[in-house]
Amino acid sequence: MPISRSPIISLAAAFFATVFIGFGANYIFRPYDAFGTFGLPYVSNAADQEIIDSFCKLFGVKDLFMGFSIFSALLFGSRRTLGALLIASSAAAFADGAIVKAHAGTGEWNHWGYGSMVGVVGLLASGILG
Repeated sequence: MPISRSPIISLAAAFFATVFIGFGANYIFRPYDAFGTFGLPYVSNAADQEIIDSFCKLFGVKDLFMGFSIFSALLFGSRRTLGALLIASSAAAFADGAIVKAHAGTGEWNHWGYGSMVGVVGLLASGILG
């Protein structure tokens, strides 16, 4: 059996989909706490707080989309589609980390750490690696 068909790949993909959904829910329902993951200081005036909270909700919707799309590909799609979505999610995590690094000077590995694991699982699921 090719590694792309391994149940371990399915479990890993489901795990990462669940993580993305958890991150998304956290950004939507707890924007103040979730904003801390960026390593940036939270603003003090009400108008700016509203903008930051809205930004966090937008970010949360992106994470929910990634999680649910991974689950959809896992349940209804092909392994190549699943792999492509995992690789795209990995790229988004790397971009998030680069942006955090550019603005906060640190915290990039909070994104790059899981992003690299998601990318490897995506490469395995698609059959590109292994």
